[in-house]
Amino acid sequence: MYAWLSLRNAQYAGAFLAISFLVAGCSTLSGESKVAKTTKGSVYLKDIADWSFEASHPAAIDPMTIRMVVKGVVAEDAAKPLSNMPASGSKPMRVFSDEDAEFLAPLLAQGLSEAKPEQIVGFKVFSSAGSGAEPTAGTLYVHKGSLYLTIAPAQSNKGQRFSFPSATRIEKSPAFVAMGKGAMTIVIDYQAVAKAAAPGSVVAADVLKDSASSATTSAAQASPTPGAQIAEASSSRKDEALLDPQGVSAQAKTESDALQLSTDELLNRKLDELQAAREANKRKDSEIATLKKETTLVKKELKQRTEEIKALKASKASAPSAPKKKAAEAHRTR
Repeated sequence: MYAWLSLRNAQYAGAFLAISFLVAGCSTLSGESKVAKTTKGSVYLKDIADWSFEASHPAAIDPMTIRMVVKGVVAEDAAKPLSNMPASGSKPMRVFSDEDAEFLAPLLAQGLSEAKPEQIVGFKVFSSAGSGAEPTAGTLYVHKGSLYLTIAPAQSNKGQRFSFPSATRIEKSPAFVAMGKGAMTIVIDYQAVAKAAAPGSVVAADVLKDSASSATTSAAQASPTPGAQIAEASSSRKDEALLDPQGVSAQAKTESDALQLSTDELLNRKLDELQAAREANKRKDSEIATLKKETTLVKKELKQRTEEIKALKASKASAPSAPKKKAAEAHRTR
């Protein structure tokens, strides 16, 4: 009897494990959902079959912060550490162009806001440096207040780093990101980046300056078309506006003054309308009081007339009645 029960329990346990493996296998095979897909690239959510993985999702991160993160990733020669580079050496180049950052930032922010704890956000973008170039692929997820960004290793033996070293660290990528052998993950304190992205921040100016310099170097080597040069110049002007805190402060002050003026005008208009309403109410109250007085006088006059009519009727009823006249009689004469 006990042997039969043990066999039944073993069969149930085996069936449960088989179902669990089957579900995990189905999740691995079809565990991707698209956030967006265009000719420029794609962003998608990817299920992780590793049960020990749990991200801090869904996560709400401002697209501006994501844009700063994407624009701050640069590539450098993996054989030469940055501290050992000569002053005349080649500068590190940005991995993503301004166009790439504008495409990825809102979609990555959307993906992080929709992701589940067992999912990561994957992306693939075709760089605007030239046609025929291989797309740049990577993954992104949030864990305990940090962004974990992994980019597939380039064939040119270049490593990646972030332009804000004090808020980052680099570690070996976990196997579940599947970015190939030798992939490294950049762990970024995105809250520090968000503070640095505030207008007038010295750190933001340094990051944007480094990014703008890297973008200029990449553009010179890629020989962009005139249309790309115009787009790059427009983006550079935006970065210059961010790099000039005084200009930003003056513009913000002007907008604040305009907003304050608009608020004052609206308040004055409301006060005028309130005053007009009060005066109209006073006039109505005065008219109502006059009507009440006239009504009282009319009621008093009607009452007096009613009393007079009653008195007249009473006096007529109490007066003596006049004697009746005899009727005329006819007599015969002889």
